[in-house]
Amino acid sequence: MRDLKVRFDGEAGPVQVVRGVSFDLERGATLGIVGESGSGKSVTSLAVMRLLPKPAGVIEGGQVMLEGRDLTAVSPAEMAKVRGKRISMIFQEPMTALNPVHTVRRQLGESYELHHPEMSPVQVAQASLKMLVEVGIPDPSKRLDEYPHQLSGGMRQRVMIALALACRPDVLIADEPTTALDVTIQAQILKLIKRLQREKGMAVIFITHDLGVIAELCDDVVVMYAGQLVERASAKGLYGSPRHPYTRGLLDSIPRLDSVRKTRLKTIEGMVPDFSSLPPGCAFQNRCALVEERCKAGPVALEAPGAGRLSRCLRWKDLK
Repeated sequence: MRDLKVRFDGEAGPVQVVRGVSFDLERGATLGIVGESGSGKSVTSLAVMRLLPKPAGVIEGGQVMLEGRDLTAVSPAEMAKVRGKRISMIFQEPMTALNPVHTVRRQLGESYELHHPEMSPVQVAQASLKMLVEVGIPDPSKRLDEYPHQLSGGMRQRVMIALALACRPDVLIADEPTTALDVTIQAQILKLIKRLQREKGMAVIFITHDLGVIAELCDDVVVMYAGQLVERASAKGLYGSPRHPYTRGLLDSIPRLDSVRKTRLKTIEGMVPDFSSLPPGCAFQNRCALVEERCKAGPVALEAPGAGRLSRCLRWKDLK
């Protein structure tokens, strides 16, 4: 991704919600994108898939390159061939992503019919059943003929994963796939994604606000705030020595087993600023304990605190 910019056109005028995001993803690697709700994580993923709501959502600049091909410039028909076959996505809420009036069989079968028209109906049925077995759904032959509302939350999420992986994509985007699931099901889903990635050699973009999940799954991490990349590091480097006050605040807010019982959790005071009235300078200035006048003067560029690291902070050297 190179300098991606996305805007939404509303009644009050255009608002840029992704502001020049860039990153690389290697084959077989896992990249985490982390940040609060409203930081631009999901919009970034929807832009990759060319699924921004129309006509409001517009990619107004930048490139999304897949093996040298810019996905922002291909025709809708060409993008339809990429979507689901080369790049797939597990959506945040399966109950809204799955079609409530079609069975699991119909929805899974559609992926094969679209991307593998040479398959016979019998082959499609066999492949669909095999995918449900792969994602660990009990009694898969029965589940094929059920509707989404007849499945538990964990099973719906597994169906979403089966849909995403049906055509063996090169890149999987997982947008908070464990949200609203209980912790035992979360662990099962994360273990499943890791296993399938290892078996199929996929690259994975994992979008979450849960830094515990990032530590478990990811090789590298991108931290987003107010539509911008504010830090990039390896997962180990991010946890060991964050180089942005926002990242430091996110890490400090994680409950710890060794903390004193019944003490208040640390929080980041304030709210993400309104995208329509972002302050000049650093977008995090109104919530930052290290803020100085120079932070408010103008745009803050990304700096390189070390090999393979980036930070959008003028005072990264002062972080301990």
